[in-house]
Amino acid sequence: MWLMVEVGKLIKDVDAKKTIDTDESLAFTCRAILEEHPTLKMEELVIIFNDIRMGKFGKLYERLKTAEILECIRQYEGDTRAEIMERNAHQQKMEYQKKSDRRLEPLNLAALLDNCPDEEPKGQGIGTQLRNRMGWDK
Repeated sequence: MWLMVEVGKLIKDVDAKKTIDTDESLAFTCRAILEEHPTLKMEELVIIFNDIRMGKFGKLYERLKTAEILECIRQYEGDTRAEIMERNAHQQKMEYQKKSDRRLEPLNLAALLDNCPDEEPKGQGIGTQLRNRMGWDK
């Protein structure tokens, strides 16, 4: 519903001679936008529609129908959105590299042994018991 209202405002503001004039064509335009560009956010659509109003996508020559609106959205995705997504991907890559650059210190087994308590092991482990039963120590 929100999209229909925004497209209606766009049609009214552009005031083209050949434009969307029926409820069916308005609904078709909204469905086409949602089907062809399902990843667009509402904020992006507002930006695109404002850019159309300002003429940033070139002259529309008194025609604003579904094809022209979809072409403007494609231009936005190809120019503006692609740059933003590339910048975000680069930033995420840099953050990942910063996290992975932390070097792990090598294990210092001597220090681990020094820090262990000096208690003798209690009883016999399973390996020692098996060795004694089988007579392998002889």
